[in-house]
Amino acid sequence: MRVLIVTGSYPPDKCGVGDYTFQLASALANLPGVEVGVLTTRNSVEPNQLSGVQVYPWIPRWTLRNAGLVRRAISAFRPDVAHIQYPTQGYDGLLARVLPGLVRLCGVRVVQTWHEYFAGNFLFGLVRVLACNGLVYVRPDLHERLPAWVRAMLLSPQVFVPNASSIRPVELTAEEAKRVRRRLSADRALVCYFGFVYAHKGVDRLFEIADPERHHLVLICDLSDAEEYQARILRLAKEPRWAGRVTVTGFLPPRRVAELLAVADAAVFPYTEGTGVWNSSIKAAEDAGVFILATTRDRELVGFHEDTNTFLAACEDQSGMRDALKTHIGRRVKARTADPWKEIARAHGELYRRVCGEN
Repeated sequence: MRVLIVTGSYPPDKCGVGDYTFQLASALANLPGVEVGVLTTRNSVEPNQLSGVQVYPWIPRWTLRNAGLVRRAISAFRPDVAHIQYPTQGYDGLLARVLPGLVRLCGVRVVQTWHEYFAGNFLFGLVRVLACNGLVYVRPDLHERLPAWVRAMLLSPQVFVPNASSIRPVELTAEEAKRVRRRLSADRALVCYFGFVYAHKGVDRLFEIADPERHHLVLICDLSDAEEYQARILRLAKEPRWAGRVTVTGFLPPRRVAELLAVADAAVFPYTEGTGVWNSSIKAAEDAGVFILATTRDRELVGFHEDTNTFLAACEDQSGMRDALKTHIGRRVKARTADPWKEIARAHGELYRRVCGEN
């Protein structure tokens, strides 16, 4: 079976869905009888970056004038299934919205992954729904939040496949761990945030949840003065009470992120709208075994969850977050070393075979 994955972002792009696609393509390529191609935005990606994966970085922009490049990639790779990832940061035009219809017109079955809740223009949404032969979703409550017309018209096979992190945990010797910690702070507990920085991520709340007398904040992310919210975070880091007690690492390769999570005393994700099992940053922290403090909109989930070493607080409860951090900081569990992408690839392979009528 030949599977062409279509994505607007792919490493070295900085995009969670791009990282997901990279891991998925690699895992699929290890399945017997599966050949994998990736059609993506033109960037500095190496065509043979993954063994067994043919990458086509052919799309300069996702505008309708480049529809011929999609047809050309299909002709070159001859897929049995085209698997389109929605959304990604790289999609920048109408072509991305009509991709399922275009691919179906080329005679190829279409599988889609919806990484976010369904939203957008009715006409383009209709194209996505009608041209969908199979659906993968990573948010378990996606169905209950679909518009009624989508639920009624989406008749193709649908599978929930939990997300996973592209950051695999590392084991550090005692000396290596001490060296990593010393580079950050010699005498304070390390409180980390990892991921992209937007207002709904609530990163500014870290400066109220953590204690500058006892904690050193490690922001494993990119921050720019050109972005209003990110500039606010940089200003908070320079305030007298936090000066010298915040490290902004910028974008880091997976190994360096894993090292920081391996020595962190807590990973905090104070999202204003809550988080869930689809969040790959939290998955990375879970795999590392570090104590996690995060938010939820589900009141029934509030409290400590021993299986994931996680305390979930109500989104607006900063006082509860402070108390939880004080109580659980430094608690670690054994890192998860099993590769979750093998099971993710297996679930995808089953869906592809079903879509192609092989089951």
